[in-house]
Amino acid sequence: MRNRVVDSIRRNHSLEHATVSVLLGRGSPTPLGGYSLASGFILWSRESESEVADAVAEALNLLNDGRSELAVSPYCGTNLAVGLVLGVAAAKLIISRRQESGWRARLGGATVGFLAARAVSRPVGRFIQRRITTLADVSPLEIQSVRTLVGSPLRVVWVSTRSRS
Repeated sequence: MRNRVVDSIRRNHSLEHATVSVLLGRGSPTPLGGYSLASGFILWSRESESEVADAVAEALNLLNDGRSELAVSPYCGTNLAVGLVLGVAAAKLIISRRQESGWRARLGGATVGFLAARAVSRPVGRFIQRRITTLADVSPLEIQSVRTLVGSPLRVVWVSTRSRS
């Protein structure tokens, strides 16, 4: 049961990313964002409900046609989380190792460590997306509905999905 729920979230996360990619490819203005659950995902955008519905259908088709790269997004919160965790860990490690140094040296070292960790956060974040937070095989998914939850100032759309398996 647990794996089915986790896999549903991962598949919806992939579909969310692919939908954002399709909308950006169509020239959709930012901000765009989303949040995935086992039963679907929420998408924030400036597009109409019908434009989002069209993009979701296209994204599902693209993923089912093997365009798995659309499941991984450079804008995903996973990248931000990875960057923060790595940055804080690097800064903390450097600060703890430099107890004999003055506060300026520790702060400078911590800053360099944090920035270095942020530099590797995107590739590490993409790796974590591919392996943990997304599942590009969306073949069991079908779109049940697309409906607007909030229409202004930023449209919030709920995309409901169901797994056929």
